[in-house]
Amino acid sequence: MPLGAPTGPMRAPHSNALCWAMQSFMDEVANEGGVDVFDFHYAMLGEPRLYGTTGQADTFDTGRARRVLEELAKMTNWKTARANLPARSGMGIAYYSCHMGYFAEAVQCQVSNAGEIKVNKVWVVGDIGNQIINPTGALNQAEGSVIDGLGQALGVRITLTKGQVDQSNFYDYPMIRMKDAPPVEVRFVLTDHPPSGLGEPALPPVIPALCNAVHHATGVRVRRLPIDTAPLKVKTA
Repeated sequence: MPLGAPTGPMRAPHSNALCWAMQSFMDEVANEGGVDVFDFHYAMLGEPRLYGTTGQADTFDTGRARRVLEELAKMTNWKTARANLPARSGMGIAYYSCHMGYFAEAVQCQVSNAGEIKVNKVWVVGDIGNQIINPTGALNQAEGSVIDGLGQALGVRITLTKGQVDQSNFYDYPMIRMKDAPPVEVRFVLTDHPPSGLGEPALPPVIPALCNAVHHATGVRVRRLPIDTAPLKVKTA
């Protein structure tokens, strides 16, 4: 979108917003229908089929999406783990496809009575084709995307007053710190497709997965980013 203020680079900018909106909505629909969110996604995706032109960046393969979701459900022991969380803890999932890569991710978090969010763990399953060309680089890209996405969801807010950016340094533009970075478990599934992008596809799902986990923990839906913690506080008499 053309803006009057200058902008700089951001990782997966439009995919982050689209994935957050769509996957938050899907989680909300599943909850309203009383259906487990994995079961809901499976039913929506249906049998493997392609949307779009084969081999193009905008092609969506429902089979590949189901595959990463199925692997994520096994990896997290989803239904058992989610049912046995302590109070004010939650688990959420989301998936997305961009740059011809497919990623599904789960977040487990805890929300204090003061509304503070602590991310305890993130699970990542990626399908980036039939070959992981640089395994260490791939792992770093996936982990870095998750940390970047959590930072976007939790604190990196830019506001303007009379055309001037209000934030001036990291004390009022809080990037995620090492002490707040959770363990990230990454698994890649090899499929019969050419290698795809990896620099951006691992970021978008972590934002709605976190927001869905926050809802599971508190019953509060996240409607704006970064997350406003005020509605998450426990009200006292």
